[in-house]
Amino acid sequence: MVELLRVDDRLIHGQVAVSWTAYLSADTIVVANDAAAHNDLMKAAFKMAKPPQAVLSIKSVEGAILVLKNPKYTDRHMFVVCASSEDAVRIAEGSGAIHKVCLGGIRQTGNRKRISPQVFLDSSDMTALERLEALGIQASLQSVPDQRPMSLADIRRIYQS
Repeated sequence: MVELLRVDDRLIHGQVAVSWTAYLSADTIVVANDAAAHNDLMKAAFKMAKPPQAVLSIKSVEGAILVLKNPKYTDRHMFVVCASSEDAVRIAEGSGAIHKVCLGGIRQTGNRKRISPQVFLDSSDMTALERLEALGIQASLQSVPDQRPMSLADIRRIYQS
């Protein structure tokens, strides 16, 4: 069962490896990222950063979808991390296993607008969030587990201001 899909362009770092994994009681972290799936240096760094009690699976986005659809893993408590809102939509649509998406870290590039200190969004991100909402998936922004989540309505309001 997928506990949460987090969008964080850093993928695995302290907040993800320690705070979120513990908060979710996740026993499995699935990194869904095409670049990481084919980069031995990234794989090694993520393996060192993961908490000892969690299994780490680093897959391409399509590979992660296959893992999430595999009935063999339904008893696992999975925490999925991807780097973009577009990948979150691909995973949600392809797997049918996503119920919550949390924006956690999207850096400033191009014409992205600041939504929070750690999250900057552009029109393609907003379109992806609308698509998630249309799929019935709860999307929010939350950097750390003890922070109050920002709703999609609040994200929209800030983006449009």
